[in-house]
Amino acid sequence: MKARECPYCYKRISISRCSYYFWRGTDYSIHCNHCHKEVWLEREPIPFMYCVCAGFIVTVLPMNFFLYYMKFGFLKSMLYTLPIFTIAEIVIMILTLRKMKFAKTKLDRGEKAPGRKS
Repeated sequence: MKARECPYCYKRISISRCSYYFWRGTDYSIHCNHCHKEVWLEREPIPFMYCVCAGFIVTVLPMNFFLYYMKFGFLKSMLYTLPIFTIAEIVIMILTLRKMKFAKTKLDRGEKAPGRKS
C-alpha cells in the first residue's frame, strides 16, 4: 500500500485529513474523504523521539551560536533562529505525510483485542 492510501477504496486520503495527526496525535482515527470509512495509522510515521531530537538540535544549537559566538542579544538571536526552526518543522511535516500508512481497524496496528489474554 502507498503512503496516505485508504485500505478500503485504495484512493489517497487528502493532506487536510492527514494533518489532523499534527494537532491531535496518533491515537485517533480519521475518516477517508472518499468512502467515509474509519481508518487508523498502522504505526507512528516518524518516531516521536526523533522529532524531539531534531527540534532540539535545530533550535538550541543555532540559538547558542547566535548568542555566544556572534554576541547578539536574546531577541535578535531568537529572530535569526526562527526561520531555521520553521524550515525544520516543514521538513518534519513533509516526511511525516510521506510515511503515513493506514490500517482498516485499530487491531491491524498490532494492538491486543480487548479481553484477550496473551
